[in-house]
Amino acid sequence: MQVSAQFIFVICHAEWLVRDCAVDDSCVLCSRCFHATDHSEHNVSFFIAQQSGGCCDCGDEEAWRVKIGCPHHPPAAFSSKAASDQLLQGSQATPRAGPALLLKDDIPSVKNYPYRATFPLELREIMSRTIGYALDFILDTLDYSPDEPSVPTNEEELRAQPSADPMVKDQYCVIVWNDDKHSFDELMLLVCESTIWQLAEASDIAHRIDEFGREVVDMNTNVTRLLEVAQTISHIDLGVTIRRAYDTFREQVTAVIIEWLLDLTRSRLGTDTLVLREIIAAELLAPRRRDSGSLNALATQAISDIRDHSRLNWMFLYHTKLWKKPRLSLKEIYASVLTLSREHKLAVGALSVSHSFPVGAYTPQLAILLLYITVWSTRTCLSTVKPRLPSSTLLFSSSQSLP
Repeated sequence: MQVSAQFIFVICHAEWLVRDCAVDDSCVLCSRCFHATDHSEHNVSFFIAQQSGGCCDCGDEEAWRVKIGCPHHPPAAFSSKAASDQLLQGSQATPRAGPALLLKDDIPSVKNYPYRATFPLELREIMSRTIGYALDFILDTLDYSPDEPSVPTNEEELRAQPSADPMVKDQYCVIVWNDDKHSFDELMLLVCESTIWQLAEASDIAHRIDEFGREVVDMNTNVTRLLEVAQTISHIDLGVTIRRAYDTFREQVTAVIIEWLLDLTRSRLGTDTLVLREIIAAELLAPRRRDSGSLNALATQAISDIRDHSRLNWMFLYHTKLWKKPRLSLKEIYASVLTLSREHKLAVGALSVSHSFPVGAYTPQLAILLLYITVWSTRTCLSTVKPRLPSSTLLFSSSQSLP
């Protein structure tokens, strides 16, 4: 199998589907690889990526029924007969659901990569610790975040919300979440009527809600006033939450950290474009580091119910607590991990098919995320079968978005 830095699609990129060559409709090419290969008289279609997160499958031999001969992804030979035997045994084995097949320390670096850079081992350890701390901060914050937007019915219920604020200050934020049911004009007028913002500011707020997925529309210590604002907005079935300012700030920081991690997947160390992605993958597959004594009741219950305590499993569980922009960015990060190597796909695929999440944790968004990852990684687990999936699988192709 050829391993290469595969192209990650972002919004408005063209994706090419060649049904005569692809194993199924989820296998696509970027424009660069499509135009570099011969598909004369093939059944070809293309579509425009509506959101980010998919990748070009050109470098993945398991995605194609025939060799497409892309000059940008020449086939790479295995370095030894043992490696070939291992690949053969893995492809012929019957896939079984179970614990993660590969752990952080079991996944080797991507082989046959010609642009490896040399750097001190101490630097790699520092980068690993930094990324691990960043991921743990995200999870520590989301421990206290609600699963769904809802408005407390009274002040007592509001103050009883789980919070990481050690001071438990009575300063709160009203946050409006995006949806596909309300127009810009409707949202702008509602914000103007419910808050102090004028029409111009309300227009900016509406655009930020659409772009990022949520926005703070009010913040103060007048709890009665904030409850009135939130309940007024929620009357039109728009997602609204009231959270302590401390927790809201931490959640905003998690979004920045996720964007930073996404930037790292697109960065290189010297000539090496894979090492940072490998470190992120290793830290995602590593167990979460957290003092269980400081967990709230929900996270404590989740610990007893989750079979695998890797950070990636926690990220899957907390996916629905995030909003539009960080969700899409995480999808890109997952794609960058899946496209590293066959071993990485197997490790992530083993997690996505062997969850044991708490009752009520499964939501449509989480189910779609897991199915998206499972379909992608199952191509590797079932490499000898290569089933022709139904056309509905296109829903989880690279061009499609997760909620």
